[in-house]
Amino acid sequence: MSYAEKNLAPGETIVYRARYHWIYYKTTLVLLLVAAVFGLWWWISGNALEDPTTSSIFGNIGLLFLFAAAVHFVVRRIRSSADEYVVTNRRVIRKYGLVAREVEQALLDRIQDITLRQGITARLLGYGTVVLETASETGRLTFPDIAAPEEFRKAVWDQQTGAVAAPAALAAPAAPPVPTTATRLAELEDLKARGLLSAEEYARKREQILSSL
Repeated sequence: MSYAEKNLAPGETIVYRARYHWIYYKTTLVLLLVAAVFGLWWWISGNALEDPTTSSIFGNIGLLFLFAAAVHFVVRRIRSSADEYVVTNRRVIRKYGLVAREVEQALLDRIQDITLRQGITARLLGYGTVVLETASETGRLTFPDIAAPEEFRKAVWDQQTGAVAAPAALAAPAAPPVPTTATRLAELEDLKARGLLSAEEYARKREQILSSL
C-alpha cells in the first residue's frame, strides 16, 4: 500500500496519480548511448583494424559506461517507485524519498494558481513540469518530468471546481415549491370538514385564495 493510500482521511479518495515520464531516465539513456559507441569502436578495433590493445581499451571503457548506466537506472527506478504525486478529492500530495522522506501537501481550496512548464521537446514527447502556487505554508509544489501533465492539471481543476460547488450548493438550498391554488383550496376544505374553521373564516380564506388568481 502506498503512502497516500495509508494516510487518506475518512471519506477521502485518490482521483489521479501522476507518473514520471521516461525522460526521467535521460541520464541512463545517455550512458547507454556512450557505452554503445565504445562498444562499436571495440568491435571495429578488434575486427576491422585488428588492434587488440585498442580494442581492449574501448571494450573496458564501454563496459564501464554500461555498468554506470545500470546503476543509474536502478537508483532512479527505486526513486520513482518511492515518489508519489497524488490528487485526492480534498488535497494534492507530493511525497519524496524512500528512507529519508519529505512530504508536502496542499488543500484544494488553498491552491491559487497552476502553471504548466512545457517546451517544444516536452510537448512532442508528452511530458512537463506542473507548479502549484498555494496559500498554505508549503508555498509552492513542483511536480517535475511527469507524463501527461495536462491531465494532472485538469484533475486538480476538476476537484477544485467540485470542492467549491459542493459548499455553495449546501449554503443555498432549493426553495420549497409554492402550493397551487387547487392545493390551497383542498387544504381549506379539509380544515372546514375537520371543524377547525368557522363558516366566516372559511368564506374569508376562500375569498383570499380566489382573489390571488
